[in-house]
Order: sequence, then structure tokens, then C-alpha cells
Amino acid sequence: MRPVMEGERPWLLIEASHEGAVRLATVSPSAQPHLGVVHEIGIAGIPTFTDVLQRFEREKNVPLSGLRCGIAIAGAASGETISLVRSRWTISRAGLEAVLGHPPVILNDVAARAWATRSGTANIVPVRGIGTPSFGRPGRYGMIMVEEGLGAAIVDVDRDSGARVLETEGGHMEFAPANEREERLAKAVRGTAAMVSWEMMLMLDRFDPLWSKALPELPEPDRARLQTGLLGRFAINLMHSFGAWQGMMITGSRAARMLEPGNRMAFDQEFSARRRFSRLVGAAPVWRVDQHEAVLAGIAQRLAQDRPSGLRAAA
Repeated sequence: MRPVMEGERPWLLIEASHEGAVRLATVSPSAQPHLGVVHEIGIAGIPTFTDVLQRFEREKNVPLSGLRCGIAIAGAASGETISLVRSRWTISRAGLEAVLGHPPVILNDVAARAWATRSGTANIVPVRGIGTPSFGRPGRYGMIMVEEGLGAAIVDVDRDSGARVLETEGGHMEFAPANEREERLAKAVRGTAAMVSWEMMLMLDRFDPLWSKALPELPEPDRARLQTGLLGRFAINLMHSFGAWQGMMITGSRAARMLEPGNRMAFDQEFSARRRFSRLVGAAPVWRVDQHEAVLAGIAQRLAQDRPSGLRAAA
């Protein structure tokens, strides 16, 4: 039985990180919330984010006033006013609080996926090393998402098994070519831009004409292996910069394709190439993480952190 505070209303979970749609669900407050039906609203022709909320209120007969709400967005979840990256909308914390009656929790979608790993429902497969992430011991993990974009987050676990997820914009760090082949590809990808980012390199579709322009000698299957190697180098760079010696978790549909068995050696070669901190790197595992409705599940896990500690322990 999951204890619920008297008069406690459901939580509203909103995934606003996809292009063309907003996805919403409600869950009963709990230390381990369980998602029900997800409601998707196409945003074409809808003028504001508030109109989406009001439509959900009408169609699902769920009064918005008094709801605790978590919203996952693409990009940096910082500031009073936030532009939603994959739409024309801007949201404000004060405006949402006026509608809901509570300040919303707004987080990055990669951070939401990192929170979701604590739900115990993820499918976690080793890419290198053995075992699974242990959130019962203190330490630091990194999370990388490769899907509609490239993002990263940090998961800190303290001595009491409490967690904190730190958002980053690691995908927008500048890419540095390591050889002549990468330099040619990076120059083509950069085009007229001032610089080329890790996201630009790893999100390049393997059938993009830029490949033939920059690397005409490279067979199509080798394009995937080159990018998988870059993912390995990106992962080890983040492990060093984050201090995430307990391991790196990699998620997202594009990441799943990059980490297919035929490409794993390319990942491991780049990941293991560094000689500095070789003992730590050699022992560091990497996992591929797949989870149903990971972003919404992660929002729910984040809201669960704000429950009174007595209810969290009893649930």
C-alpha cells in the first residue's frame, strides 16, 4: 500500500521535449510512482503551452488548479522564462504557477532519463564491464542520451542513498578532431558555422551527402563505426570531466543503433585509449539503458524526491 497524504492530488507529468507533440500523464503520489495512460496532444495550430494544459484539463476532466507538476524540456531548464527548443513557445515559471497553484518542477529531458534509472524498471545491458549501476552506494555516474539530440547529465548518490541529478549541456561542447579523417569530416559538418559541436558530429545521419563529400573513400558500414568510436571518446571525456568513475549510462534510440554488437569494438577502442587514470578507466563500466516512457517516469521520480521523508520511507 502506498501512503498518500490526506487531500493529496495526482501529479501531472509533462514531456515537452519531442518535436510536434506534448505528452502528459498523471500518477498517484508515491515513492515509486507507476505511470498509467499517456495522453498525447499535437501542437500544430495550438497558440500557447497554456492552451495545451487547458485542453488536457477539458479532455481528461482533471482540474489543473492544485496539481503538483513536473515538465521535461530539451535544452537548459534555467531561468524564469524558458524557450521550448522544439517548438515556438516560451513558458514562464510564474505563469505556470498561476495556472497550477504550485511552482512547477522543470528539468532537462536527459536529467529526467537519469532520474528514471532509479525506478528499477529500466533494461540495463553492459557495453563494457559487468554488473549494473548500484544506487545504494555513494558515487557518481554519467548519463548520455543520443536521440533527437545529444545530451548529458550527472547522477550523484550520497551515503544515505539519496540522489541528485545535475543537468549539463555537454553535447554542445566543441568537437576536436583527433586525425586527418575526422578533420575533413568536421570541416564539412561545420559548414559556415563558427564551430562544430559533439552533437553535430554524432547526429550526422550516415546517409547524409556530407559523408561522400568529406570522406568519399569511406564505405557506408564504416561510417557507423567511426561515429560509434566518437561516442566512446565523448563518453570517456565526460567521465573525466564529470568525475563519473562509477560508470557511464548511455540511452536513446540512436545510441542503441550505434552500440549494436558489430560496432562495440570501435567504442571500446576509443574509450580505453587514454593512459591517464588508466586504473579508474579500466575498471569503469558502461551500460546501455532502455526504459519504457523514460522521460515521464523520470519526472515522477524527481517529484517523489520532494515528498516528506516519512512518506518516502513508508511507501
